[in-house]
Amino acid sequence: MTKRSIIQYSLVILLIILSIFFYKKYLSTEKILSEKPKKIDKNINKKIENSITKENKETTNTIENLKYVSEDLLGNIYIINAKSAEVQEDKVNQVQLVEVLAKIIQKNDETIYINSNFADYNRNNNNTIFKKNVNVQYGDQIIDANIINLNFSKNLIEIQENVNYKNKNANIKADKIEINFESKKLKISMDKQDDKVEISGKY
Repeated sequence: MTKRSIIQYSLVILLIILSIFFYKKYLSTEKILSEKPKKIDKNINKKIENSITKENKETTNTIENLKYVSEDLLGNIYIINAKSAEVQEDKVNQVQLVEVLAKIIQKNDETIYINSNFADYNRNNNNTIFKKNVNVQYGDQIIDANIINLNFSKNLIEIQENVNYKNKNANIKADKIEINFESKKLKISMDKQDDKVEISGKY
């Protein structure tokens, strides 16, 4: 083998060794580095999701099968039941109720029943706003409406929007009905003076 051939073989071997060294040092490192961001991004997303979940749990609390019982100064007992309720931490005395059934047991043992899909209940004064598919039953009287505002401060039940009043003798359609559960008086009216209350039935 000539001296020139030996030098050529030596250069080829050296080139192969340098190529292997370059691949291991730079290309393999680059691959590892390119895989790391995926793992970091996944961890960051997980932390964000945990933070959002924690925040929601801290601001809103859900209660199942809720029941409140109270008695006013007139001796009326107010009982309100709900399938579920939500309480916000910044408004702890305002409770949003779902599938609501309430009753006012008066001191003469007469009972007013109220049910609705939803209600806003104030734990400070027991005032309650019933909403959607609202129904009131009081003796032989039945009232359907969109909204009922039960105000214990005024001893008043205000029934509003698409009000339909029924008893065994009459059917009345009006905009508003007020029931004073202290005096037992019932007031039926329209929002506009020119509109008239619709009455049908036995006379």
